[in-house]
Amino acid sequence: MEAGRVCFRNYGYSGARVDDIVEMAGISHGAFYLYFRNKEDLLHRMAVDCAERLRSLTEALIALRRPVDRDELQAWVAQFVAAYHDDGPVIRVWLDNRDPDPLMQALANDSLGPLVRALAGLVDRDLAAAVDDRLTGLGLLSLLERLSSYLRDVPQDLAAATATQLMFATTVRSG
Repeated sequence: MEAGRVCFRNYGYSGARVDDIVEMAGISHGAFYLYFRNKEDLLHRMAVDCAERLRSLTEALIALRRPVDRDELQAWVAQFVAAYHDDGPVIRVWLDNRDPDPLMQALANDSLGPLVRALAGLVDRDLAAAVDDRLTGLGLLSLLERLSSYLRDVPQDLAAATATQLMFATTVRSG
């Protein structure tokens, strides 16, 4: 699965081939097909793991004390950035392709939907009143996802600190 993550990260889901995955993993095609029916099956297994991790992150975000403390928010953002490092290829498939696969769509809806709502719950009431509430949490998720993606070659603590500063300084309730 780790070789799949790396290949999907390097080549994108559609560009990655089973040949690339088995070569990176140092296994035979037969060994790959012992565990997975095909590349899509590998993605499904990764998506199940990713969905569970996102559910845990969502619960942790909801549990943050209010008003949100910058250090606690940064610790949560750091957890998201670390999760994105592992699960970014799956999250990108969910966000970029809106995959028509029913399993992928259900996992995306069940994991990203609650996360988007939890992020929207952090937004300052005055700002929330001025923007479409359906898009507020999605905007914050997009910020986190894109920063995590673009900054994957910088230290994770820098990516987390940057995302936290942007979120906290502009949208998070201070009281």
